[in-house]
Amino acid sequence: MKLLRISITDRCQLRCLYCMPNDGIDFYPKQDTLSPDHIMAVATAARKVGITHFKITGGEPLVRHDILDIVRRLKALEPTDLSMTTNGLMLPKLAEPLKAAGLDRLTISLDSFRNHTFQQIASRHQTYSLEDVLTGIQAAENAGFHHIKVNTVIIGGINDEQVHEIAAITLLKDWTVRFIEYMPLGNAALVEDDSVNTQTHVVSNEIIKTRIESHFGPLLATDRTAEVGVGPAIIYQIPGAAGRLGFISAMSQPFCENCNRLRLTAKGELRACLFDGGEIDLLPILEKSNNTDAIIEQMAQCIREKPLQHSSRGNRAMNQLGG
Repeated sequence: MKLLRISITDRCQLRCLYCMPNDGIDFYPKQDTLSPDHIMAVATAARKVGITHFKITGGEPLVRHDILDIVRRLKALEPTDLSMTTNGLMLPKLAEPLKAAGLDRLTISLDSFRNHTFQQIASRHQTYSLEDVLTGIQAAENAGFHHIKVNTVIIGGINDEQVHEIAAITLLKDWTVRFIEYMPLGNAALVEDDSVNTQTHVVSNEIIKTRIESHFGPLLATDRTAEVGVGPAIIYQIPGAAGRLGFISAMSQPFCENCNRLRLTAKGELRACLFDGGEIDLLPILEKSNNTDAIIEQMAQCIREKPLQHSSRGNRAMNQLGG
């Protein structure tokens, strides 16, 4: 294992169709989420067993008031790479402090460059706009974050016909836009809508790549090792583009045998799979003693319980797992 994804909250300002249910969600009481000391205990154990990369996730990690302290303390463990996935809404305020605290990279979740579609997917009450996210990305670039990754979940019938527009942003921007196949998880709105057939909104990346190539011609394969991070994306480039395109195909081409990550939820559960399997509650250890050796043993047990291949539907909501 190379990467530990650390979810520090299940809370988020957005209500994405693939993440939360139609009727909303009851967030964990704040006192039930991991403290910075708990997070550091798990991260310290992870470094001891050779995990080199940390990614801070949520929900939306920037809603935590102690986020800068968490970043500074994780950076002090000297990981090879310390990154964060965010919706970008709070970056105008926090991009510079995050950079100063030691955060290396940012991944921004953005599923459309059309405001109507953005709100249809992510902000169903129209509280936030596409412009809010783009302003956050600009603040991140101004703060010195380069090679930004943009995660785009492709949903059949909603944004799959826009993939060439989304890909076109890399012609001018040195971003890696990663197309992620929609994954049915928990009781998210799309899962509820597709209760009979959870694959209704899944569009394979083979189709997405073909649609992009119909506009730009054959994509150029890119050396994966040249891409920062240790993610599962297969990387391509539009000829002459400043940025890159990534394809994460968890549904059509599962990469379970090469999965290199563990996930820590905001409540202290360690998981070896995003979908299901290998879940171990670390909280009793964390509340009792923070014993590093005990945490390491539970990490090993979690890996032993990892399924050979994930199921067709996950058992927990995305905001509760950190993606």
